Amino acid sequence: MNASDTRFSSLLFAVALFLVLIGGSTVAQAGEVSVYLKSGYFTWDEKLNGASFVKETGAMFGAGVAHQGEVAGLKLAELAEVWGGNLNYDGHDLTNTTKIDSDTSYLGTREEGSLGIRLPLPAGFSVEPFVGMGHKFWIRTRSGEDWNTIYAKVGVGSDVAIGESTVFAKAGLLMPLYTRNHVSLASAGYSDVVTEPKSLPSAFAEAGVKRGAFALSVEYEGMRFGESDKVPTSRLAGNPGAVIQNNQAFQPDSEAHLFSLKLAYSF
Repeated sequence: MNASDTRFSSLLFAVALFLVLIGGSTVAQAGEVSVYLKSGYFTWDEKLNGASFVKETGAMFGAGVAHQGEVAGLKLAELAEVWGGNLNYDGHDLTNTTKIDSDTSYLGTREEGSLGIRLPLPAGFSVEPFVGMGHKFWIRTRSGEDWNTIYAKVGVGSDVAIGESTVFAKAGLLMPLYTRNHVSLASAGYSDVVTEPKSLPSAFAEAGVKRGAFALSVEYEGMRFGESDKVPTSRLAGNPGAVIQNNQAFQPDSEAHLFSLKLAYSF
């Protein structure tokens, strides 16, 4: 196992342990379970030398289960989610000379845990600073890629009761800790590669209203990656391309944006 595999395995184990500890604590204290559905607009954009190389846009759908509770004054929460969609693909071939208009499918999972401290304020307000860790996996069928990213979150949430409803919001910073992208280049005449895109900060936010067992909210989640280091690949056939130079491949600057509407039911 090389250093990259060791680092990824260690971080993934840390996330799994974090989720188990939070999950075990909240289960012991019962807490609230909710299921949710969401739908929104997703954008994936890759840039070469500041110009768009690949852009994927379209509807993204998700479903998940969340659990939260309180232990020793700490608010603990975790979630598991599946998500995916079929998107428009507006890009180029590896030489960056031939334009390609097609479609691509995404299918992914997300596991996340967080802990916070609820601070009551006058007039029914409360504020909750929190930190979290998570893991995201997804495949992109058009480009033959599978991604894994382990990330951290820090943010603050707030809510206020208004009559029989509760208005809530949260926002913060999301930072990938480690990301790896396995790319199949066989169709382009090269051997597969694993790149490690650089970590760049992005943001997340959610705001909504809860009434009874139902909650309706709008969400935003961003994710940004810097250009990876170049990694060697063997040419089986074909010609060098824009993202393969001197038999070395790399992942360009990339960013994702998801705006979605979420409906949750608690029990």
